[in-house]
Amino acid sequence: MPQLLYGVWDDTVYDNRGLKEYSAPELPLENFEQFDDGNPVEIFLSNRGFLVFSAEASLVHALWKHHERLAAESCGKCTPCRAGSPLIAQQLEKASRGEQVDWAELRDITEQMHDTSLCGVGRTGTQPLLDVMRYFPDALRVSPDARKGGFYSVTTSPCIEACPSHVNVPRYIDYLKDGHNDLAAGVVLKHYPLAGSCGRVCVRYCEKACRRSKIDAPVDIKNLKRFAADKTIVPGILKPELSTISKNKRVAVIGAGPVGVTCAYQLLELGYPVDIYEAHDKAGGMVRYGIPVYRLPKNVLDQENELVKEMGGMFFFSQKLGRDFHVDDLFKRGYRAVFIATGCPKGGYLGMEGEDTSLPGYENGIDFLEKVHDAIEAGEQPSMEGDVVIVGGGNVAMDCCRSAVRMTKGKVHLVYRRTEADAPADHQEIVDAMKEGVEFHFLTGQDKLVVENGNVTGLACVAMQQTEPDDSGRRGVKPIPDSGFVIPCDHVIAAIGQMAESDMLVEADGIACDRKSIILVDEYQATSRPGVFAGGDGTSGPRSKGPSVLIHGMAQGTIAAHAIASYLETGSKPFIARERISQLISKGGLLGDAPVCGQELKPRVKMRELEPAERAHNFNEVELGMDQAAAWKEAERCMRCYRILSVVTKSPITGTAV
Repeated sequence: MPQLLYGVWDDTVYDNRGLKEYSAPELPLENFEQFDDGNPVEIFLSNRGFLVFSAEASLVHALWKHHERLAAESCGKCTPCRAGSPLIAQQLEKASRGEQVDWAELRDITEQMHDTSLCGVGRTGTQPLLDVMRYFPDALRVSPDARKGGFYSVTTSPCIEACPSHVNVPRYIDYLKDGHNDLAAGVVLKHYPLAGSCGRVCVRYCEKACRRSKIDAPVDIKNLKRFAADKTIVPGILKPELSTISKNKRVAVIGAGPVGVTCAYQLLELGYPVDIYEAHDKAGGMVRYGIPVYRLPKNVLDQENELVKEMGGMFFFSQKLGRDFHVDDLFKRGYRAVFIATGCPKGGYLGMEGEDTSLPGYENGIDFLEKVHDAIEAGEQPSMEGDVVIVGGGNVAMDCCRSAVRMTKGKVHLVYRRTEADAPADHQEIVDAMKEGVEFHFLTGQDKLVVENGNVTGLACVAMQQTEPDDSGRRGVKPIPDSGFVIPCDHVIAAIGQMAESDMLVEADGIACDRKSIILVDEYQATSRPGVFAGGDGTSGPRSKGPSVLIHGMAQGTIAAHAIASYLETGSKPFIARERISQLISKGGLLGDAPVCGQELKPRVKMRELEPAERAHNFNEVELGMDQAAAWKEAERCMRCYRILSVVTKSPITGTAV
């Protein structure tokens, strides 16, 4: 564990200089052992203070570079930050060269900026400098022998850190405030092409972290993203330039779902030629075939995939791994690296005693949703007769029951063995399903199918009860004796999980999988075979454990693209400084949880949507999006909770800053 020399953290002063015996502070210092491999952290600056681990490092130089970043982030809307940030950076640059600085005047400017700025950039970015001037003014004397080392700085916020792709949420909201919808969409496009899709179906980790919720309600980040995309990307107004292919190392991507498309998109940005192989006749993967059109119209997805084509990506459809080609075939064709993103395209069944999966009226959720998609794609209104029971508590189950309620005049039931609070589905999906008439049966377990004359006529169920919490605090469930009952129905849909296809990979591919044919990957999405990477639902590793959500998958696609680039150029794994900073923040709770002060109540804008009665027996999009006035009003609720974190290391930092 590194030893803290001196510093200030949350207004607590630490000073081990000159002490005979080291006094260990109660801080998560183990996270600062090294930044990149073998490169110790010497100084860390953040909204909570500063920490110095080496007497040889230049604190003044670190503060100068930190305030350069702060000045670059200033939006210019408040005078203290607009005028103060460049002035502070200029004075610190002078100080780092050993020139004379009026420290009293600089302290006055810094305090004014800290106390009166309107957002987190000015209010919190100045904290390290203030702490140094207040408690360790002698550290501002420049030693000609002070080491500069490596430097990396990031501007982040709770919403950015909560997003697996680290999208700069406050920045695209700033652009929306200023009426620059194209620039707002461009911020998202730095990370992935599916901005409009994500703006419709994202599970909103960012909103769960939004500090606005301490006042009234979180900013509607998801729908602001959708607004930017709908105004620019979806109508085809915002188009990418053809990527400059600067590398002669071709990459094959298998699977044109969001994970594969994002990986291809990032590789094209890096200058690599990319070909994408897809088993279906269109791109989209489970986002196309598994998410119903009332949530995600497919013209949105089509336009986003078109971005990849316009950048130079080549799609080869109806090409399935294991049927039409193998991994070895791709290397023989001259590809230097392969990314597998084939997902988990098979639905699971309930595994009940005597279960017959060929029974009419019994199917799995993945097959059901694909049939719904195919019918709508063919211009037909999908329909079914009688009552329907869906078993499961995840997002696939919600998509199934909300689709079924549009297709039948009978009752639609959902059976889930745990409580509503335990259901892994996005809670808003549960709320919407209830509004649309789905009858929920929580703490209800399936027992067996009821069959008469070869047809499903019901689902035998049993009431469940929660057990006492285990050591982890999680409560299990167990059947209540003699509580069996039957839900009469004509259809049972099992929506309890997804599976990988076991015949896609062969032993000769040399790719390690678990017993469920899930590909094993490391933290950079590399498989056991050199040059082969994988991501998405069909993988298991530090970033995933099987089927996940859209934003997690796209983040994996981005990581994989940079890992592939590092492999092709150096033969080694990458070091991604941005990811390392997020690890420090997460493990050490470095952003803190400061109270929100001085903000007036601003109610969240209500999203326009179809009334429940208007949704019956059609698949029209339910959420209608924001108009310009609503988007401006909602964007104004963002508090720009930016935090600037800077790291100084002993040696220059290797790898990429992405």
